[in-house]
Amino acid sequence: MKKYKILGVFTGQVAPLSNDVESAIIKHPVSRLNIKKESIDHDEVANTKYHGGDMRVVHHYSQKNYNHLKEKFPDIAGRFIPGSFGENILTEELTEDELNIGDIYQLGAAKVQLTVSRRPCATINYAYNDDRILKEVMLTGRTGWFYQVLEEGVVKSGDYLQFIERPFPNMPVSKLFDQGYGKPPHYTDLKFLKKCLETGLMDKGWKPKLDHALKK
Repeated sequence: MKKYKILGVFTGQVAPLSNDVESAIIKHPVSRLNIKKESIDHDEVANTKYHGGDMRVVHHYSQKNYNHLKEKFPDIAGRFIPGSFGENILTEELTEDELNIGDIYQLGAAKVQLTVSRRPCATINYAYNDDRILKEVMLTGRTGWFYQVLEEGVVKSGDYLQFIERPFPNMPVSKLFDQGYGKPPHYTDLKFLKKCLETGLMDKGWKPKLDHALKK
């Protein structure tokens, strides 16, 4: 089974960003994550209307995505440090194109299941103090993704994310993002959207949008 080394684990606390925006997007390295069914210990959420919830407990980002941002914006490359994108875990490999909705992994001592693509907002620009970042992330779909927690446990830097099962083949998480935020027209692959809803893994952000698209 494929496994991927965890390069770092991160938590964040609510703090002010630019323009008096408060967020916990900027996360800092910790020795371990204590992953619970609905949250990670000491990992805060500023706006629970749009963030958090049991479908979005663990955010995963790839060093490949950081490398892309560094190359795209060399003038601020030093700002793209692990944890700055809001992730809880970082791996060298894996990108949105390689992963399917519903993929199940062993994450250290925890077991997790991939749910949805991140839906980024302007807070990313505030975090990097640069108005160009959100646009690039939206154009490329380099948003990261979320897991729900099937079994609670601890994960540390140096542990592994090990693939277990793919219950929903041919459902790349990158396609979900493209349907919502890629090149227009959006929400057009109704068969795919219906399959997404049938997984039962769509969160409070994605589910209403897919429901609406299917009712048109």
